Order: sequence, then C-alpha cells, then structure tokens
Amino acid sequence: MSLEEIPGVDQGRLGFVELALKAFAFLLGIGFEVVRREGTSLRFESPTVFVNVYHGRYSYQVGLELGRVPQSDMYSLYELLTAVAPGEIGKARCQTSDPEVLERCLSAIAEIVDQECRSLLNGDPSAFEWLRSIVDPLREAATLQAEFGATMDRADRAWEAKEMRLAEDLYQEAEIALDKTRTRRLNYLRSKREAAFRSKGEEQ
Repeated sequence: MSLEEIPGVDQGRLGFVELALKAFAFLLGIGFEVVRREGTSLRFESPTVFVNVYHGRYSYQVGLELGRVPQSDMYSLYELLTAVAPGEIGKARCQTSDPEVLERCLSAIAEIVDQECRSLLNGDPSAFEWLRSIVDPLREAATLQAEFGATMDRADRAWEAKEMRLAEDLYQEAEIALDKTRTRRLNYLRSKREAAFRSKGEEQ
C-alpha cells in the first residue's frame, strides 16, 4: 500500500501523521500496512511484527515501539537503540513542539530502524531472542533501581557522612541492586567490622 492509497490521511497534530507516514514509508514496501492512525500515533503491522510510532500527547516525546504480533513482547525506542545503535541513544530523547524538529526526529529514527532493524522487521525469531538477551538485564536493573534506589541513596549519604554502621546496614538491605562501587563499599565495611570483631576477641 502506498501513501497515496491510504484513505482519509489527515496531517495530525503538527503534521505528525503526514510526517510519520513519509518517514516510515519504507515499511509499506516490506509488507507492513497502517492499521491504526490517530492525530499523534500510527501503528504499522505485518503478519508477524508491529511498529508503533507516536508523538506524546502531553509530553511531546517522539517515540517508537516494536514487537511481534502473536507474542506480547514489545521494545521501546530506547531499548532498540541500546541494542542496535548505542551511539544513537540521543535519538530516543527527542521532545518537541516544532514541526521542523519533529520531521527531523522522525526521519532520523526511521533511518536507524530501516538500516539496523531489518531482521527484527522481518520477524526473525533469532533476532528477537538476541534483542531480549540485551534488554532483559536492562529492565531488571531498572526494576531494582525503582525498588532500592531510595535505600541506596540513603546508604550513599551515610557513607559520605562516615556513618559506617548505618551505611553497611543500608547497603546490605539493597545488596541485590548494588553496582560495583557500592558492592566494594559494602565489602569494605563488612571486612572492617569483622576485623574489629576479631581484634576485640583477641583482647579478651
């Protein structure tokens, strides 16, 4: 289906629909169709893969989601770029109310997807397994950060204030989520406490 064959195309907010259709026209040539069109979002589908392109209704964030139609997996633009083009992560931060900037953002994102995601767009199961192997640890880390972030921040403040017993307790509480630096701190605090305990025992 060509752009000319899509009935009732309107421009959408800031011309989003027209601009997104133009930028992602390559999808129409590889088996995708437009199955949903709104003022700030488009959904393309092939028999096995979907691509959602959107312009945040309130945030004005330009984004994309890609996944497999039969499965429930879905990957954000940030996750895709992390996997296939880490040097282009900045493209996931486009937020604009300017039509010209919107056009540039959509074109840049579409170019990366076209060049780097063909195996995913073709529905290759091995490509999706590879993508999942990269994204799952990122999601796990984000979940741990959300769960233990406040505790780690308190531990950091205790460390900086040299409240070592409190820092150890807090780092230990959040141990599953600690990065290398915080893990080293916890190990240091444990070893220091154990050394003090042994020294006290020898004195007795």
